Formats: sequence, C-alpha cells, structure tokens
Amino acid sequence: MFDPTDRPTPGALAVADRPVPPARPQPRETARALIGQLLTRRAADTEVDEAARACLHLAIEVLHARSAHDYAEQLAEAAQRWARDDLSLGVVHSLHATLRDVLSRIGAGDTPVAPGHYEVVVAAAKLVAELIDTVSTAVMGACSRQFDRTGDGHDPRDAAVSALLRGESASEIRTRYGLAIADDYRVLAFAAQSTAHSGEDGPAGSPVTLLRDALADRTGGAALSAMSATGGTILLPDATVAPRSVEHLVAEIGRAARMFVTATLVETPVADIAGAAERAHELLDIVQRLELPRGLYGFDELALEYQLTRPGPAQAHLSALLAPLADHPELLRTLRCHIASDLHRRRTGEAMHLHPNTVDYRLRRIAELTGFHAHRYPDLWYLRSALVVHSFRPNRT
Repeated sequence: MFDPTDRPTPGALAVADRPVPPARPQPRETARALIGQLLTRRAADTEVDEAARACLHLAIEVLHARSAHDYAEQLAEAAQRWARDDLSLGVVHSLHATLRDVLSRIGAGDTPVAPGHYEVVVAAAKLVAELIDTVSTAVMGACSRQFDRTGDGHDPRDAAVSALLRGESASEIRTRYGLAIADDYRVLAFAAQSTAHSGEDGPAGSPVTLLRDALADRTGGAALSAMSATGGTILLPDATVAPRSVEHLVAEIGRAARMFVTATLVETPVADIAGAAERAHELLDIVQRLELPRGLYGFDELALEYQLTRPGPAQAHLSALLAPLADHPELLRTLRCHIASDLHRRRTGEAMHLHPNTVDYRLRRIAELTGFHAHRYPDLWYLRSALVVHSFRPNRT
C-alpha cells in the first residue's frame, strides 16, 4: 500500500514518487576499495622498508587509475631506480607476498563485504592479477634494460640470466651474448642476511659484490646470478658442481660474504628455467615462513609442505586442527620451534629461553587442546602438516 509519508529525499532517484533503493556497488568496485584499504594499511606498517613502501603506494595509484597515462611515468621512474640500486627482486617479492595476503584476507571473509561475497572474491582475484602483471612487467622490464646496457660496462652475463628468467630461448641468448649456455641447470633461490660480525674488518665491498665474487671464485665463473643484498637467484650449470657439493657451496659463499644464506634447489632443463626459478622461490618462502634452520633445501625435502600450500579441501581440514590453539600463541610458537629443533626438547628450550620442563608442559597442553601428541609420529605428521597450512594463513601467530 502506498504510504504518503514515503517521499524521496531531495536528489534521490524515484519512480512514481516512490524512492528506489540505491544500487548495490559492483563487485569490482567493492574489491578495488577493499584491496586499496588493505594495501594502505600495509604501507603504513613500520616494518616495511622504504622501497617496498614506495612500491605499495604506486600499486595503490595503479589500482585506482583511470588509465595507464595516470601512473606510467611515475612507475617507470621508480622501476628504473630499483633496478639501478639492485632492489628489483626484493620489491617484486614483497609486493607478491602482500597481494597474496590481501587476497587471502578477502577470500577468508576477514574484511567487511556486502552480499555477493563470491563475486567480490572473483573480482579481487582479477584485480590482483592485473596489478601484479602491471607492476611486475614494469619492474622486470627496467631490470632487464639495466642488465642489457653492456656498452656502459655492464656484464652481458647479467643480461643473459635476465633473459633466461624471462623464459627466452637458450639458442637466441647464446647468439645474442656469445655465452655458453648449458643444457641443464640447478636453480637456487636464496635469502641472505648479514651476520653479527659483518660490520667488522673483513672483505671490502657491498654485500652484492661480495656474494658475486664468492660465487665466481667457487664456480670458476660458470654460474649465472641475479641478486640483491637480501637474496636472489643463482643458475648453476649441471656439470659445474656435484649434487652433494651444492650445500657446501652455499655455506662457502655465505661465509666469504659474511652473511647467513638459506637456499632452495630445483633441477631443470634450460628451457624450463623460468618455471623452476618461480618454484624455487616458492620453496624458499615455505622455508622462511616455517622458520626452518639455515641451509640448503631440495624439492624432495619440501614436497609435502609445497603440496599442502596448494589450494584444496585438505587445507581447511588441517587448518581446523590448530584452531584450539588460536588463543594460545605461546603454544603455537613452541610447537613451531620444537618441530624446527628436530623434536629435541633441550634445543627447543635453548631457542626459546625456556626450561625443558616448561617445554614438556606446553607440549602436553597442545595434546590436551588438539588431541594430537607431538611425541607420537602419526600425530606429529598431522601437527606438522597443520602448522604448514597455518603458516600460510593471514594474521598467523
């Protein structure tokens, strides 16, 4: 029945003098707003370094721009600056990690979303893919151009490794740069961190220079690499270093550069280097999230962890296993440290500055809350798997 008091407000859309409900925001615009809010929040985090923060601010501009003209020049200048300062890999890795977390939050319903959640998640996934493509293309393009300036004293080997990581043909790279390109490679993704003594008297040079020189000395110059002061990618020709010697090589270059180095290894034909490098960095991400000890990890050592991080029904089941520990962050930290310490309670206690009896008490509490005992191997498998899944959730403890 018509209500005579039901009058449209001034400026509101009305049909036959009756107000029309405002249109629901389009999923893409809702997703754009959510992504922008989460990126802005992350950019304000004091733990984010300046280059990564600048990249996040640029990503926000790209997200809201009406056309490429609005951001192209600024993005190109920033990408060139990062390439010149050997920051490209770190910036792109940070952006990918942040956007992955943003998408996880939206998909898990951690953000306020109007009805039509599924459509918003799909729209968010498309926007994130477009954002990654736009920014990564600009950054990697600038990085490639920086490497390709061989006439200005740049090493053609840098240009060659950049081309290999883009998936270009090995035969074309051989012809273009006059370099020997092997048929098979061991691809290393690595993270480097300064040691407590790195500021004392030692080899002169920047961290990147020290790492490059150490690698060249120990491989006879056969290895190719793209690296920054915090990590990168190394391509080892299959015949250069014996499989059992790769771990020693990683330790040696870290020692020579006075840095802690953690690396992951994937073996591949030259034609598949781009995909192998991506997989190696995914494995490195797993190692870092699980806080595993420094060293070298092969795909066979992380196959279970890698598979558990892929989307599937097992993720939800395993994630629920640790739900009872959500209000007990100290128990989660103890479980993570105990597994990383090879189930050695004394090492766990030393790492966490706890008495071994306290470690035992916490492990018993974990068993009481979850029903799984860390000292029983069948239960341990479930706990470790659940911890892997938990480590890839947003807002993990």
